[in-house]
Amino acid sequence: MHSVERLEFSEWPHPVPWLGAGGEQGAIYVLRRGDEVLWRVGIDFGEASHVPFREELVWESAGVVALGGGDAVYVLDLGTGAARARIAVPSLFGHLALVSVPAVGGGNAEVLLVLGWTDVHAIDGQLAPCWVARDVAVDGILLREARDQELHMLAEMDPPGGWVGIVLDARTGAELSREAEPVFDEEGPGAPVDR
Repeated sequence: MHSVERLEFSEWPHPVPWLGAGGEQGAIYVLRRGDEVLWRVGIDFGEASHVPFREELVWESAGVVALGGGDAVYVLDLGTGAARARIAVPSLFGHLALVSVPAVGGGNAEVLLVLGWTDVHAIDGQLAPCWVARDVAVDGILLREARDQELHMLAEMDPPGGWVGIVLDARTGAELSREAEPVFDEEGPGAPVDR
């Protein structure tokens, strides 16, 4: 089983290869299998490094690790740490999620969802874009669940606390429904609203 550890630059004494803005400021990511270090890389998110959200996800079936932050997701080879893709997130990075969605030829396929502040990007196991749903939210998107052919999400429309439920088609990203009223109060997602 693989795991990713994020360290501050000062916590790793060895030189590491760097991706991103070209500098050596940011976090060091270390891929481990048990106690064995397989590889390490630094990522400098540059001008978008002020974005507080960072997330790492090991996608075993695709043979990659996704590292999100700033305005991008870097997708690195699980075995070597070599960069395989960079997914631009112009709406700024929020979260990563793996979901199982209906495949074109039948059955299901795993898809990586990159949730930005306003947009949702779906990426297939070959790291090709499936679709992008734009202007889903104003200030953040969270995945509630993937069910059948639907992605049930929360979209922040009126910060703070204006989270509304939305449903996207898992195959196309098309919006299927949107609640008119916020479903959570200022305490954030998970706090029910008294109606």
